[in-house]
This record gives sequence, structure tokens and C-alpha cells, in this order.
Amino acid sequence: MLPPSPGLRSAELGARGFTLVAVDDDGRPFGFVQVLELDARFHLEQLSVHPDHQRHGVGAALLAAAEDGIRARGGSVVTLRTFADVGWNAPFYRRHGYVDAELPVAMAALLDAEERLGLLRAGARVTLAKQVAEHATPLPAVSVLPLRDGAAGLEVFVQYRASTMDFAEGAVVFPGGRVLPGEPPVTVPATHDVAWVVTELPGPGVLAAAAIREVAEECGVLLRAEELVPWDDWVTPPGGRRRFDVAFFLTAARSGQDWRNTTTEAVRTVWRRPGDLLSEAGRGELRLLPPTRTLLTELAGLRDVAEALAARPHIVPVLHDRGRPRPGLG
Repeated sequence: MLPPSPGLRSAELGARGFTLVAVDDDGRPFGFVQVLELDARFHLEQLSVHPDHQRHGVGAALLAAAEDGIRARGGSVVTLRTFADVGWNAPFYRRHGYVDAELPVAMAALLDAEERLGLLRAGARVTLAKQVAEHATPLPAVSVLPLRDGAAGLEVFVQYRASTMDFAEGAVVFPGGRVLPGEPPVTVPATHDVAWVVTELPGPGVLAAAAIREVAEECGVLLRAEELVPWDDWVTPPGGRRRFDVAFFLTAARSGQDWRNTTTEAVRTVWRRPGDLLSEAGRGELRLLPPTRTLLTELAGLRDVAEALAARPHIVPVLHDRGRPRPGLG
């Protein structure tokens, strides 16, 4: 059986995962399956069985074992890429419950790797997926976009996540984190209630309290509730072992505030123009998650902090990872 994407190295993608090996009674391997984990989502990268052991159910057993491993790690969907017209590739997976699907944005690097390996020129490729467990429930979370007017235009404060983190590892993100159970709410302006009314998030007072706490812990800055302007709401797509429903806020940096890195979750923090971050991401010099990329694109179309704070966009949850900048915001 041919591997879905022969020769692709997980280290090249910065991916984690696991490998299962089939061995004979003498301990000699005759088959293996490799699963990559990217941003808490799972992708079956290779499944291969020695010709002498094919047509004996080894491939099916390895596939089932890989699905068990994904379930054990909290995932609910596994994707794969394979040749559409090779008789023992796509048809094999379809017989085991895999259906046509789109490759998640988090795994877009797989397509780049296939191009480098020449796989896209070797024949038609197809993305397949299978749901192997119930989807995880999104956990409420918050993220804050600190803004300031720099010499060359609007700037935003971002964190470079440590590569050791188990979610969004190595990515450039905005400060934030999970809403804690029993988070005590704070009093917020009435506009917060209007902004969040269409979401499934906790109340605006709870979200503001979580945002204030996270910024204090990660950046050493104490915000006031009235300084937090609701901006957006993104929900992690189903399939991964971790899902979040994230409320995004804007805040304007005040004179005298010392925005810095005070958390082990990040290795550095900087003030940057949104357009510069997008350019670096386009050149492969840094990694952006889909919400971060879209929000930076919106900010790049705004002149200054005053224009950003005055925008007050209508907030509708983004229930997938292919969002587009909202009209008038980039």
C-alpha cells in the first residue's frame, strides 16, 4: 500500500504526532502508520505495509489503531491526502469510512510540501476525512489586541508563542487565554451587551474580567473594563482535541503603560505594524493562525487607533477557519 504522502517529514512542518509499527514474532517491522498533529488536529500522513504482508488485513489493523490513538488523544477527526486514481489508495480509505473533505487551513503546509516533493505532478490528489469520535465542546476564551499609533502608522502588540506549547506552538498571537470556571464578572459599558448578544459566549462582564486578568498575567498591564472594545468572535472548527470560542477585544495603549512579556507561554513580544506581520507571514518567516491573519488584515486597512476604536463592527461568530475581513475593515 502506498503512503498517502510519501517522504514528507514531520519535522519539516513543525508537527507532532505518533507512529505505530507492526512487527513479526522476531520483532522485525513490516508495516507502520504515521499520524501528524498540527494545531491540535490530526492528519494520517503515511500508512505502509511490506509487500509480503499485504492483503492480510495489516493495513486495516494499522488504520484502526491510528484512529484509536487519535481518540485517546482527544481528537475527533482525522484527515489524509492520497492519490485519487490509484486503486489501492483512495478506494481503500473509502471502504473504511473516509469521505471527501477540505484540508483544514491549519494543515495548508502539507500542500506546500506535496508541491516540493512533486506529488501534485504525479497524479490527482484528494483530501479525505473521517470522524472517529464526538467533537470537543469549544471552551470560552478571550484575546486582546493592544493598539498604539506609531511613527509609521497603526501598531499592534503581539506575542511569539513558545514552540513547546501544545496549542498554537510557535505562532504569533495576541495576548489572551481561557475564561476560568467561576470567573467573577466586572461591570462593563452597556455597549458590550449589544456587541456580544449574537454569540454563545459567557456574559460580557465575565469576558472583560478574563481579558483583564490575562493581560495582567501575560503583559504586566492592568486594564479597565471600559478600555476593552468588543471586536470579533471566532470558534475553532471541530475535529481537533482542543477547541475554543474566542472573544476578541481592542484596547488602546495608554501613556505610562509598560507592555512587555511576563509569561512563559511566549518567548518575545513586540509592537509591529499589521501589514509588516502579514508580509513576514507571506514569506514564511512567521506563523499566523487563521483568526490572527484575518484580524491583522482588518487592522492593516485602518489609519490609526481612533479609527479602529470607532469602527464597532457587528459581531457574528466565525464558525470555520476561512474567515474574511469584514466590509470596511481591511
